[in-house]
Amino acid sequence: MELATLDADDWPIAREVRLRALKDSPSAYISEYEDEVAVGESAWRERFTRMRWIVARHQARVIGLASSVRVDSRPPYERHVESVWVDPRHRRTGILRAIFGHLTEVEPDVTEWRVWVLDTNSVAREVYERLGFCPTGEWQPLADGSGRLEIRLRFDAR
Repeated sequence: MELATLDADDWPIAREVRLRALKDSPSAYISEYEDEVAVGESAWRERFTRMRWIVARHQARVIGLASSVRVDSRPPYERHVESVWVDPRHRRTGILRAIFGHLTEVEPDVTEWRVWVLDTNSVAREVYERLGFCPTGEWQPLADGSGRLEIRLRFDAR
């Protein structure tokens, strides 16, 4: 397995894998495939100005993805993890743990990692908890009016 940090010129890779993730696990994400497929190059390049994208590859095929986001209203030592996905054939093999390890190497000043998880996504919550994330007690309703909630988890890298 190879881990790599993508740059803005790699936006087609991030887009392709993000669309694969939305097709594979639509209920795990707030975004919908139909909306994301319409996002063009300029919007993808803009995402790279505020997000760091990490991929895991096996034999040149991307099998895992995650992004790290700096949220302006949060402290500089904190990042949110978003767009997390591992190819179903490679789940439970340490891919996500390796991606998080790579993130901590390329962002050594980050001591707190946070992630929002849909309250109905017990599988994702269990995965994050196995990685050392704990609930913060924070939650938020989705803006789509569906009544669904997200819960926030935290990992302390200190």
